[in-house]
Formats: sequence, structure tokens, C-alpha cells
Amino acid sequence: MDVTADDRLRSVVLFGAAAAALAVGGWWWHSAAPSSTPAAAVPPTAAPSAERSVSTPLERLIAAEEPEERITARMDPDTGAVIRVESSPHAVIDPATGSIVDIEGDPALLFPSGDLPPFNETVWREQREIAAGQEVTRQANDSGARYLLQYRCTRPGTLALTSDEAKINGQLRIDCDGTIANAEVLPFGGPFRLSLSAGDRPIDIQAQLVVLPE
Repeated sequence: MDVTADDRLRSVVLFGAAAAALAVGGWWWHSAAPSSTPAAAVPPTAAPSAERSVSTPLERLIAAEEPEERITARMDPDTGAVIRVESSPHAVIDPATGSIVDIEGDPALLFPSGDLPPFNETVWREQREIAAGQEVTRQANDSGARYLLQYRCTRPGTLALTSDEAKINGQLRIDCDGTIANAEVLPFGGPFRLSLSAGDRPIDIQAQLVVLPE
């Protein structure tokens, strides 16, 4: 064999070895490479909610109430839990006149003392001194409405309340300490009279009969 033939043989052998090395190297690289995994599914973005987020006990309480409802809540300072809930009495005021047009709840909790509050629909109002053993009587006609009687007295003594042709749901005798008493008056269907009288001492009284909306 001549030199030229030997050179060509060696070239063929070297080329084959190089090709084999490249093939083995490519296989190893493919096997060693970390296997690709499908991309994690991206959760769809939630559409913004128009509703207000409610997270605390007080917020949940307020969200559960009627929009115009007034509530009082006492909360445990350690846990944040609502431990007492109650409706609060309140008066509805006419913004044009500043007078009361309605009362929600117990009037006694709203007007414990002081002057009688002004109402839009006042049937009559009385403010005077009553001598010992005397009385003052006022009359009204039943219009089928709700009637509220408010009365108070000052100076040592007592005030007694009586009615004719109407029922009184309230205190019929009070001490004259200035506290406002409230009573519901239920007429029997026609004219009715209410009388306020002093005991054995003269007293100063304030009283008013008002109509409340149905």
C-alpha cells in the first residue's frame, strides 16, 4: 500500500471517530438536560367585586342590618367579637323646622329630663303652676292617629294623671324631680280629656300631647 492510500485510510478512521464522539456527546447532553415541564397554569384574574369587603365582626354586623337601622355594639377588646347588640332609640327631625316628626324606640331614653322637645304635630301644650289639690284638664278629638303625652313637674310634690274616654299606657303618678314621663294615649274613638293634678303641695308642670306619624 502506498503512502497516499494510508493517509486516506487514517482520515476516514479519524472522521468516523469524530462523528461517533459527536453522536455520543449529543445523546449525553440531551439525557443530562433537565426535563422541561409544562408551565404552571396561571389562575384567571378575578374580576373586581362591586361589593364592599366584609372582614371584621363589626363590619359583618353592619352589613347584615337595614341601611337606616341604628345599632349599638360592644366588642370584646381581646377577641374583637361582638358581645352585645341593641337598637338605639332615636328621634326623626324635620330639617326645615327642627321639630320632631317621629320617635323610634323608647321616648324615656331620649328625653330623661329638661324641657319638653318640640314636635311638628302638637295638639296642645301646657306650662303652669297647679295649686295643691287642683288640676288642669285639656281636651282633644280623636283623629285615628298615634298620640304621645309627655309630662313633667318640678318642686317637691307629685303629679297625678287621669283620662276620660281614653286609655293611658304609662305612669299615672310621678314624683316632681324634673324627669320627663312619656305615655301612649289610646282614645276610644271620639273626644277625650286628660287631667293633671297636684297632690298636697303646689307644683310646676309642663305637658304636651302630640301626634306621631303612622
